[in-house]
Amino acid sequence: MMKKTWMFVVSLLGMSVSAAVLISLIPPLFHSGEQGSVWAVGMLACLTVVCAAGARFLRPSTPTSHGG
Repeated sequence: MMKKTWMFVVSLLGMSVSAAVLISLIPPLFHSGEQGSVWAVGMLACLTVVCAAGARFLRPSTPTSHGG
């Protein structure tokens, strides 16, 4: 159980860091004078999606209460 929680935290951190870097790399793509790296943006987008899927599927289950 602890390993699954650790993997969830790592994938959540990976998603947040890669999404933050991705957001900072997108604006130069739309400026006419600057050279943006389309490959870097694409790779970071894929990494963000993979980390998001990992966080989604490795999410620890929440305890349910059957009290009424």
